[in-house]
Amino acid sequence: MRTSTFFSFLVAASLSVAAPVPKADVAVEQLGSRATLPDIINVNVKNLYPEDGVYDWDRQIYYQSNLWKGLISTWKRTDSSHFNVKIDGVSSSGDGSQQMAGLSLDNIRGASKLYAVAKPADAFRFDAVHDQGPCSFHSFSLPLSANSKPLWSVDLRPVQAAFQAKYGKRPYGNVASAQDKSGNSYVIFALGAPAIAKVSADGKTVEPWFLENGNGGQRPGYTGVTYLPDIDAIVAFGGPRPLTLFRFSDATPTAHAVTVRGSFGSLDGTEKIKTVPSQNNSGYRLVGAKAPQIYSFASTDGWNSVTFKTFTRNEFNSNSLTSIVEGKNGGQSGIFGTGAYFGEGAHGGRTTFPAYRIDNSLLN
Repeated sequence: MRTSTFFSFLVAASLSVAAPVPKADVAVEQLGSRATLPDIINVNVKNLYPEDGVYDWDRQIYYQSNLWKGLISTWKRTDSSHFNVKIDGVSSSGDGSQQMAGLSLDNIRGASKLYAVAKPADAFRFDAVHDQGPCSFHSFSLPLSANSKPLWSVDLRPVQAAFQAKYGKRPYGNVASAQDKSGNSYVIFALGAPAIAKVSADGKTVEPWFLENGNGGQRPGYTGVTYLPDIDAIVAFGGPRPLTLFRFSDATPTAHAVTVRGSFGSLDGTEKIKTVPSQNNSGYRLVGAKAPQIYSFASTDGWNSVTFKTFTRNEFNSNSLTSIVEGKNGGQSGIFGTGAYFGEGAHGGRTTFPAYRIDNSLLN
């Protein structure tokens, strides 16, 4: 989602659980003893440049957002099969008016739908305010094929106008979404203001669900969002604070600042965040990308507060780290970090886009 860094924010506290960053060579050595899950998954798709990705646990397929071409790329590691899914009016050869920014599934396990967020191609060009460009949201039924078409598509410009009318601010730069247990979607905006649009499960109703004031930065909005099934809530990443919780039990949409125990540091560079089951039966982890670090948040009080662990590896200094995907092979499972290589542009010519293994300690 970014081509430069986010504004700064400091969370000050102290807790020893905010662990030192493991070095990549340590992780590789540990991974060597469980070789059934590779250290690197090479996705061999030319000019893929994925800003986001999700792993279909049951079908063992990676869905990745081809940023510049505005399409969905699928990759199955077990047989290296691949195809693209194009969206009429969105997909292009790399110079279209919309770009594919975010992907999400309706369920972590047993997914039946895939959702795609397409942002305006000019939204993140900061020579001026580009808040009028086309932007959209799409729902697909799984499994996908190369001929798949959206179940429905939503033009998000009317809800931007509704935000403007209601709050006096027009959010833009839609970058990600999350789904609740009823199939409603929550689309976040990274620019203009921290804002969330709600889209009904059938795509027929779109409303300006929530907006709050930013802190004056160039990129005031949220950069990632994910659903927490254990408390029936969504969590937004970045923007005015590291983590913002929205409980669906609240009478009206309310932003709850999650207390981060440990020094999270600057908000510059926050990207996507994902909900991942722990590997020691201790609940869920929120795993977010803030290049070159991966942050894994855990909570024991219903996500009112969190502790965190971090991890990095040398490759995260140069791949424009943006997203986290799961992976499994045989009886082993884990998480991987992926990047969009923003500086290479739509036709950079790169043929391999690696997903790099993240140490399993972040899931314990």
